[in-house]
Amino acid sequence: MSQRSYFRDDPDPDNDRLEREKFANRTIRALGEIRRQSKSSVAGLIAPWGAGKSTALEIIVKGLEEHDTDAWIVVDLNPWLYSDAESLQLGFFVSLREALPRGKKWSKKRERVGNFFTAISPIGKVNGLVGVDASSALESLGERIAGDVSANSLKKKAEDALGEIEDPILFVMDDLDRLTPDELLMVFKLVRLVGRLPNVYYLLAYDEKTLLDLIQQTSVASGNRARARDYMEKIIQVRFDVPDIRPTQKAHLVNSAMNELLAAYSIELDREDQETFGSSYRNCLRNYLTTPRAINRYFAQVDAFYEALNREVRFIDFALITFIRTFEPEVYKNLTGAWRDELLGEALGAIFGAKKESDSEKETRWHAMLSEAHVSRANIPGLHNLLLSLFPRLHADGGSYSARQRAGKNGVGNRDYFDRYFNFGVPDDDTSDVSLQQMVDRIDESTDETSLSTVRATLLSDTKRTCRKLLNLLPGKPNASAALLPVMAEIYAEADYEFFSVDGSSLVLIESIATLAIAEIPARRIKEVVDSIDDLSHGAIMLSSVLSRTKESDVPAISEFRENTARILDKRVTSLFTHPLESVSTHDFRHIYHWRVTAGKGVTDPRLKQALLDGHWSALDFAARSVSVATSGNSESLADLQFDVLEEIIGLEYFFEALESQLDAAGPTPRRHHYEDTIENRRIMALGQLRQHRDRDRLNSEE
Repeated sequence: MSQRSYFRDDPDPDNDRLEREKFANRTIRALGEIRRQSKSSVAGLIAPWGAGKSTALEIIVKGLEEHDTDAWIVVDLNPWLYSDAESLQLGFFVSLREALPRGKKWSKKRERVGNFFTAISPIGKVNGLVGVDASSALESLGERIAGDVSANSLKKKAEDALGEIEDPILFVMDDLDRLTPDELLMVFKLVRLVGRLPNVYYLLAYDEKTLLDLIQQTSVASGNRARARDYMEKIIQVRFDVPDIRPTQKAHLVNSAMNELLAAYSIELDREDQETFGSSYRNCLRNYLTTPRAINRYFAQVDAFYEALNREVRFIDFALITFIRTFEPEVYKNLTGAWRDELLGEALGAIFGAKKESDSEKETRWHAMLSEAHVSRANIPGLHNLLLSLFPRLHADGGSYSARQRAGKNGVGNRDYFDRYFNFGVPDDDTSDVSLQQMVDRIDESTDETSLSTVRATLLSDTKRTCRKLLNLLPGKPNASAALLPVMAEIYAEADYEFFSVDGSSLVLIESIATLAIAEIPARRIKEVVDSIDDLSHGAIMLSSVLSRTKESDVPAISEFRENTARILDKRVTSLFTHPLESVSTHDFRHIYHWRVTAGKGVTDPRLKQALLDGHWSALDFAARSVSVATSGNSESLADLQFDVLEEIIGLEYFFEALESQLDAAGPTPRRHHYEDTIENRRIMALGQLRQHRDRDRLNSEE
């Protein structure tokens, strides 16, 4: 965490960044003028919660106590110290009595003031009041019980005594807005009662809106806002409104806090992040960060929870998600709940829905959703724009390319990182980016086998997410690329083929890593790497698949890769010439297709043709092995005969003639995607489709 204490909520007069001292000095001068013009008065120090009211009050009190010409006796009375209204009343009176000068000259006068207070105080509370000098309060209790002196008479004597004090008494009461309605009325009653006593003044600090809310709940106002305000105006003669924080001051506080966090966590924002936060602040955050307390509260949350995620997530995204958590908790709850799939673009209804929403329709729907989450009407547009910046897939068109690219790194809009932002750390089923980066670095520096084994295990357990991370980690790592390319071939053998997945295809992602790796591997190491891949069941196929889609401009040494890949494919296919095709697996026969693609048909097809003509391979089984397989997940089924392959290698007429008797015999009509991958079913599919093709050709020639 940073060194700054954002959690501190105490007055901080030594750190005056809002010009509160200037305001305090003006208030002190005004209080001096008030005491010259009136014997008693009640002033209000007014500011919203968190606006620095207590800090201003502390500066005022300190200034009054140090003032040489207009000295005050300041009494700090905290209503929170008293358990109920009666205790508050007694504490109030005792505090005022104890503020009077001491000495023989004042002993009788103190007694007169005490007599008045005792006459109107609740007897039962005196002995049990914590922090109150009960003996002093009970000094004249006998006189009260005797009843030979009226309250009015005692009050007149108290007024005479108070009128003779040299320095007036200023009662300072903070946090009146935290009292209950009954306690507040008691304070006002005491102020009204004692406010008529000379040389007794009051400075009451409060949030006006909250006080009006409290008064409305009492019988004084009976729910009427105007009556509540009228009542307050009878109590408060002078208003001291703490100046609202100016936009420049607010921006300074936010900038200061942000810069301290960036320095604490060694973060350097790029231009895009700066613009994202600046735009979010102007459109949304500044409507919430209206007081120093709100600003501190916000950055305290960022500081408290970011440390475990440092370098694991995008800092600005985390700061903005934290803002939502701090100020709009119901919206935050929905982010991981009902709204999650749509935020990440994984809502199947949106993907396959027949009707696409327009921008305006989607905006209207989301505004309604934010309203249901109790966001105020004024803040809905700004908060919606904030969500759009974090989750570009919320845009009707999926968001701009740059926005998707930004989220695709480690932003909250990336499904691979989303849970980190709400877990306050890397989840157990995820791998730390920092750890993965360190392992890749160690592999690149010294082919660290422990790191290589860990990355391999991570790829096996979490293939898609780990591949997406490696796309950002492998560039510029030639040795790590060389070490990981065989690992990718291992993972390739385990990956499922998926016709569709909102999370992406494992095979496509593995091939993307392989493409990146072959672009990084230096030419001098290509033969070594390809030979290491040759021992793996799917290594040659993976390389061929990648090379078939790779441009020479992307991989300078692509010709060396093709030559070496063709070499190991040639070796594999050559070994097949000595085996009957009925014993060759579908997987092994796939090497023939990749050999043709990589080495070139001019090299491969004459040898394949000769294998048929020499009788090494039967025409039926070669056709049967040329039936394609449709794959979805772990499910496979036979599909179409590859007529183009047969035609290019030796010509379809060869198969029509070699298989004539079998084609003429009655056989089942093949159903695509119905047969399992066995040699018997392949023969059925091959014969059935060859028969249909031959008969169609004959019919067309007759016409």
